[in-house]
Amino acid sequence: MKVRSTLAALALIGALPQSGMANDTEAAVGLGGLLFERNDQIAMENEDLYLSAERVRVRYQYRNTGTKPVTILVAFPLPDVPLEGREFSSGFPEWEQQGMKTLVDGKPVQLMRIDIPKINGKDISARLKALGWPVRYWEEEGFLQRLQALSADDKSEYFGEGLVTTEGMEGEELRPAWSVSTNYVRTQTFPPGVPVTVEHSYMPMTGGSVASALDRATREDSMGGPHGYEAQYCVDQPFLRGYDRRRYTPDGGLIETVMPIETTLGYVLKTGANWKGPIRRFKLTVDKGNPQTLVSLCMDGLVKVSSTRFEVVKTDFEPVHDIDVLFVELVPAEGGR
Repeated sequence: MKVRSTLAALALIGALPQSGMANDTEAAVGLGGLLFERNDQIAMENEDLYLSAERVRVRYQYRNTGTKPVTILVAFPLPDVPLEGREFSSGFPEWEQQGMKTLVDGKPVQLMRIDIPKINGKDISARLKALGWPVRYWEEEGFLQRLQALSADDKSEYFGEGLVTTEGMEGEELRPAWSVSTNYVRTQTFPPGVPVTVEHSYMPMTGGSVASALDRATREDSMGGPHGYEAQYCVDQPFLRGYDRRRYTPDGGLIETVMPIETTLGYVLKTGANWKGPIRRFKLTVDKGNPQTLVSLCMDGLVKVSSTRFEVVKTDFEPVHDIDVLFVELVPAEGGR
């Protein structure tokens, strides 16, 4: 079963940012910020990943294949949260409020957060520090007002650097133009030959929209391209037929009493390839919650095991791309029955 873009901005109504978390990976803190590295001694023997819009759980088992203990910095990165759709006068949700729990061999551990501001993938930490600007600007009351109060020359300079933009604002008002890459890190010791079990559990920050660019009027434009439904979520013809049965009458008329609600979930999977060799056993479970909800993602071999769950088990698995999951629920429209 192949259950496989981000929606065009004009198609998003009431958009929320897509976010998720990631596979553990070795990291180092260098001059350019947090660096993800390969480890040729620690093997990931097992990964059991559960994805739903309400909860994400992942359980790893590692083994040090060497003869001496290894202590490294282990990072659990979040995907960058896009700035589109934000109300820049309000605060971003705090990840610590999402019920993040980490256990190592059954015991809770503390994680440290590292935030890296980026523009077009380039770390701008030093520049923000020189300006006295906060990385997590949404936490500083009055920062947007500080930007509006800049002199015309300063505004022109920072706009030219790409630090600020007027996109999404009213008139000539400015907002920050950088995204923030957040990573949760811990120091981990792996004794030789002894399995180490790591578990993460959290409520994901999901994205989505009210209404959908999957409607027939917009489908031709929204399906194609590198960020279209087909490339990002592997939406296929069986999925579209299921969508159309709920959205249109047999003669092709739009059912006005039904409204599609999209929820998207991202998970950074390919950092799991940074350990020694492939993941020896990988299991993915996707739970759509409601039997009537449609789900699509790019992962071959998924098998339906219940009215809401799909599973796949792979051996010697080397992830080459991240996971983006699309959930579509068709609900009664306001005023509908």
